[in-house]
Amino acid sequence: MAEMLSDPPVFLAQEVGSTIGEDGLHHPTVVIDVSNNPEVADLPRVHAIDGIGDVSTAAIRTGDAVVLGVQLTRPVTAAFAVVFDLTMHEQFLNEVAVANSLTFATTSPSEASTNEPLWLSVDIDGERLREALANSIEPDEL
Repeated sequence: MAEMLSDPPVFLAQEVGSTIGEDGLHHPTVVIDVSNNPEVADLPRVHAIDGIGDVSTAAIRTGDAVVLGVQLTRPVTAAFAVVFDLTMHEQFLNEVAVANSLTFATTSPSEASTNEPLWLSVDIDGERLREALANSIEPDEL
């Protein structure tokens, strides 16, 4: 993964599930609260207009947590990370690894009926995600 921006925002995975895409397939989806991060909140709009551009991801597991980092370098430069609790999200993360993609929902499900939902879908390196799920790193090794 290319050099990350300093101190990217970190979000907790709130709700996970799947959305049905225009292709009729189910796509793994995680809800994140971006209300305090306008630069991340605007990414779905930018990418809807300009295309997804260049995205790279990386995952690391420490104990019962997996941190998934996302870096975008075109059409805009941005980075963020999402923390998943393996006790609740391990099956979901395996589904993400199989799908090789993850959709980030930046509109909460409770607001989706009144606000047009915003989504950011990125390719995920499924093999690397599976490796991260299988190999925990101790915090002092980071």
